[in-house]
Formats: sequence, structure tokens, C-alpha cells
Amino acid sequence: MNIFYSILYMAAVIGLLLVSVLLSEILALRSPSGVLLLFGIGLFTSLGFLLFGHIRFDEQPSEKPDENPLRS
Repeated sequence: MNIFYSILYMAAVIGLLLVSVLLSEILALRSPSGVLLLFGIGLFTSLGFLLFGHIRFDEQPSEKPDENPLRS
């Protein structure tokens, strides 16, 4: 399953790079406001990965936290 996730991750990265190259060809985005818009979208995406990348959606939260037997 790890190989599948690695392939999926690489496909997503390559896809995002290709989309960014295609977006750079649009003349409306070559203006200062278009560049600022693309920068804002990239910053929003990057911060989303940094802040919420550790959250796993496939794990069910445990109902009771595990007790440490070494603590009294």
C-alpha cells in the first residue's frame, strides 16, 4: 500500500506543477494582480499542508486514551 501512496503522491505533485505551468500561460494572470493571486493561492495551499498535513482521516479516534502503566 505504501507504493500506491508514493505513486499517488508523485502524480499529485507532477499534476500541480503542470497546472501551475498551464496557469502561467494565461495572459490575465501575468499582471501584478494575477501574480499576487497565484502567490496567495500557493501560500494558502502550502500553509494548509504545513498546518493540517499531520491529520489522518482514515484513523478512527480512540474512545478512551491508553493509560501508561508506569505512571501512578
